[in-house]
Amino acid sequence: MSGEDGELPVEMRRFNSLDIARPFLLRFWMYCSALFVVFLLMVWFLSSTGVLNNVNVLILILSGVVGVKLIHQQSPLLRVPLAVNLNHPFMGEAGLGVAKVMVRLSSGAWMDAGDGRVRLIADELLGGSCLVRDDGDFAPLGHFSADRQSNTSLKRYITLINQAIALRDAVNGEEDSIESAREREGADTGLLERSWFEDEESIEIEPEGLFSKFRRD
Repeated sequence: MSGEDGELPVEMRRFNSLDIARPFLLRFWMYCSALFVVFLLMVWFLSSTGVLNNVNVLILILSGVVGVKLIHQQSPLLRVPLAVNLNHPFMGEAGLGVAKVMVRLSSGAWMDAGDGRVRLIADELLGGSCLVRDDGDFAPLGHFSADRQSNTSLKRYITLINQAIALRDAVNGEEDSIESAREREGADTGLLERSWFEDEESIEIEPEGLFSKFRRD
């Protein structure tokens, strides 16, 4: 169940706070640091040429703020609408209790991921995309995003959510075959094998290694 009024329960941890998401955060700060170095170089250049004034400094600061916001917008893996509890394999070693997965909808409300994989379809009423159960009925779970389901970032989110669900079921001993889950999630990882800017090699999350912990002899 979700928290009161769709709030995230205190025992849940957002994806961007997990150790496996740290490389994405480090890369974000790397780009921000590079932007800060450019800012300092511009200040030095303007100062050395004698044209540094309050207006120029203000322009540089505003440009830096806009630059940071643009970098953040191009960093979708810092905003994955996913949370897990301490017993989930995403936290590292599997815990002793029941693993849980929650998903944030477009309204900001958090809901339990429930049983089975999920996918996105077009939301004809509200526009954008709707989160549904990936089965024959496509039972609606809620409005997910104002973006269409073909959006690359949304595809990555759904890949991660389904990986989290499969790992949750594995550690909880659900009926779904661990081997078939590994095959499905392995096929999805191609969506994660791209960087934020689409022209670099990506990191980073390797569900193969996580699933290997739960392979049956």
